[in-house]
Amino acid sequence: MTERSDQMMEAASGSSSALEEFIRSSISRMDAQERNMTESGRAIQALVVQVSELTQQMQHLRAPTALPTPAVPPVPPPSVSQSEPRLPVPESYNGEPNYCRAFLTRCSMHFSLQPRTFATEQSKVAFALTLLTGRAALWGTVVWENQDPCCASFQTLAAEMRRVFDRAVAGREAARTLADLKQGGRSVSDNSIEFRTLAAECQWNEEAQWDMFLHGLADRVLREIYVLDLPPTLNGLIELALRVDSRLSRVERLKVPTQFSGAAETRRSSGADAVSPVYDPEPMQVRRARLSREEKERRRSQGLCLYCGTAGHFAYDCPVKGRARQ
Repeated sequence: MTERSDQMMEAASGSSSALEEFIRSSISRMDAQERNMTESGRAIQALVVQVSELTQQMQHLRAPTALPTPAVPPVPPPSVSQSEPRLPVPESYNGEPNYCRAFLTRCSMHFSLQPRTFATEQSKVAFALTLLTGRAALWGTVVWENQDPCCASFQTLAAEMRRVFDRAVAGREAARTLADLKQGGRSVSDNSIEFRTLAAECQWNEEAQWDMFLHGLADRVLREIYVLDLPPTLNGLIELALRVDSRLSRVERLKVPTQFSGAAETRRSSGADAVSPVYDPEPMQVRRARLSREEKERRRSQGLCLYCGTAGHFAYDCPVKGRARQ
């Protein structure tokens, strides 16, 4: 009996040792697996970070390069103590149809430059009405006394004044006036000012304006311009016409020498055609033979001087002619 009990105790003791060994080995394996899982998680996190950085770099490379936005300095608030500019009072308006828009534009600029002085619409309306004279003042007195709706603001007053007084040419009417515009006896300067004003109203293209301006010049200017190289632009053509007109005006103010006048008078009495001192001068010291009509047309078409046959100047300012008169 005793031996059997000893055997059972030995068996139980062996089983207990095996169980403890099994538990220890299981715990060690679990620790190793936990360490492996922790290291794997760290590696995965590192891979995620690397993938995120690579993705950002790819997006940056694909995106178009944008210029750096310049830093805009903050706009300082308007100083309350800053004084407004002192402006002269706009010119009064008497109801002339062609100057209605000009008057309203001057008033509008006056209000823009003095915003504190004209802070209300009523002050703007009252200021504009005080500048009216003549028949325009009679109209302004009536609408102010009757508190007409057009006195509610400067915009409504301006619209009503345009409807009542403005008769300036615009649109098709300006185009018709521009097509009929001729220089006549005026200077090129006066003609060009009216031409540019009408051209701005009808909004023609530059090619049409170029052609209309050229054929609206006086014959005396056209005769000189046609023998020159015409500029391709409207501004260049107007500048050329101004220079030619200025030269012709100076020539007309000059006194013709006595010997030249006597030669021309002799030729008139002999039945020859009259000779112009600008286009057909004939001092006997330089050119004896009179040019034929064909020769004069040839020189004009080629831009040559009718006096000496060379290019680069007009007949009236020919250097050969000047030396001959000396």
